[in-house]
Amino acid sequence: MTELSCPLARSMVSDYIDGDLPAGQARSLEEHLQTCPFCPPLYASLVETLAELKALDDVGGVDQLVRRVLAALAEPPGPDDPQPRRA
Repeated sequence: MTELSCPLARSMVSDYIDGDLPAGQARSLEEHLQTCPFCPPLYASLVETLAELKALDDVGGVDQLVRRVLAALAEPPGPDDPQPRRA
């Protein structure tokens, strides 16, 4: 098996967490996570974030969060809000 680069490993993490990564690729990613000094913190933060979102969902909090975010996006910008950049 060839060693994964960090960008490739990072692109595989979501599928790995979802259980959608083929077995060989999952093993390669696991090996990378055991030896890489950079990717494990990213992986851990994604796992933690998903666990927190699941906990919110268990108490109905995700729907409330989505409603709050959508309401905030619908509000006109205030005087202290940064001006959007033009393309």
